[in-house]
Amino acid sequence: MSQGAAATAEQLVDLRRANSAKCASAILSIGAATIAEIAVESGLSRPTVTARLLDLQAAGLVRELAAEAPRGAGRPASRFTFVPDAMVVAGLELGKHVERLILTDLVGHELWHGQRDVTLSKADERLSDAAAWVATIAEGLGRRLGRVGVAVPGSMDPAGVFVESAAFEEWRGRAVPPIVKGAFSVPVDVLHDVASAMHAEQRMGAAVEVDTFVLPVLWHRVSAGIVVSGRVHGGHSGRSGNLHQRADLLDAASADDLEWPSDPEVTSMVRAEAEGDTAAATSLDRFSDLAAEQIAMLQLVIDPEIIVLHGPLAGHESLVERVTARLNEIVPGSAPVVISDFGQYGTVIGAVLSALDGASDDLIGPGMAPYILDRSRLSEAIGGRAPVLG
Repeated sequence: MSQGAAATAEQLVDLRRANSAKCASAILSIGAATIAEIAVESGLSRPTVTARLLDLQAAGLVRELAAEAPRGAGRPASRFTFVPDAMVVAGLELGKHVERLILTDLVGHELWHGQRDVTLSKADERLSDAAAWVATIAEGLGRRLGRVGVAVPGSMDPAGVFVESAAFEEWRGRAVPPIVKGAFSVPVDVLHDVASAMHAEQRMGAAVEVDTFVLPVLWHRVSAGIVVSGRVHGGHSGRSGNLHQRADLLDAASADDLEWPSDPEVTSMVRAEAEGDTAAATSLDRFSDLAAEQIAMLQLVIDPEIIVLHGPLAGHESLVERVTARLNEIVPGSAPVVISDFGQYGTVIGAVLSALDGASDDLIGPGMAPYILDRSRLSEAIGGRAPVLG
C-alpha cells in the first residue's frame, strides 16, 4: 500500500471513530434513542448512524432495545442504548497519608468508593500495593477494569520528572508517569494531585463556567493550583501550579503550624478552642494569617473570579472563616471564597474523570462530550455542594 493510500485509510478510520463518538454522545445525551433521533442530535446522516451503531454494538458498547409496539402503519423504530457496564474505570489518589479510590461504570455512575491509611513507606511498594487494591475492587464488582487515572502529590516538570515530593522521595529526579503506568495492566493517566482537583472543580464542581480561579490547598505547607483562561497554568517550569509557602522564611513558631501531622489533630485543636483553649486559638490564627497572606498574593497577581478552598483543613468551618476574614482585610473586595464541592474526594474525582475521558477515546473515538459524574449516583460523602463564604 502506498503512503498516500495508507494515509487515506488512516483518515477514514479516524473519521469512523469520530462519528462513533458523536453517536455515543447523542445516546448519552438523550437516552435510548432511534436512529432518526441520533441523526438529529449528532448531525450525521441516517446511513452513517446505522453503520456506526453496528461498530458500537460489535464493541459491546451499545445494544438494541426491543422495538416499541406500533402506533400506526409501518414497522416500529428500534431504540439503542449505551451499555454502561461494559467495563469499569478507576480514579486513584496516592496521598501522603491517605489513598482514595473511586470506580465508576462507563457513564460515570459511581460503583464503589473508599479510602485507606498509608501503611507502606517505600514508594515502589506503595504503588504495587495500590495497583493490587484497584484490581481487587474491580474483580469484586465482577467488572473488567478498562483504565485508571492516578493522582500523585509532588512538583513535576513538563516531562513528568519529580522535582520534589513529600510522599515519594525515592522518585525525586525520575520521570513518574512511566513508573506509575508500569504498575498496571491497563492504560493509565498520571496527574498532579492539585491539577486533578482543579479538573474536578472546573468540570463539575465549584468552578463550572469559571475561566480563571485559584485553588489553595489548606494542608501542611499551603499550596495552590491556578487556572487561567480555562487552562491549568504551569508556567515555564511546569511548577507554578504547585506553589508552596516556604517554612524557612517564617519564624520558628509559625513554621511549626505548617506541619500539623493529621486532620484529627486539627479537629482536636478546633474543639479545644471552642472550649476556651487560648493556645489553640493562637495556633489557628497564625496558620490562617499565613494562608490568607499567600492567597492574597495570588488574588492580587491572578485576579481570579473565585477562590476554591481545597484540602483537609477546608472542612473546618472555624478555620475557613478565619482565612476568609483575614483575606478580606488584606484585599478588600477579594474574589468570593468557595469551599471545594467534593471535600477530600476532589482530587480522586478529577482522576476518574480523566480515566473516563481516556476510556471513551480508546473504546469509541475522539470527540466524546466531556464526562460529568452523575451526582445522584455519588455517595453523599463525595457529592455535596459547598457554600460561598464571602
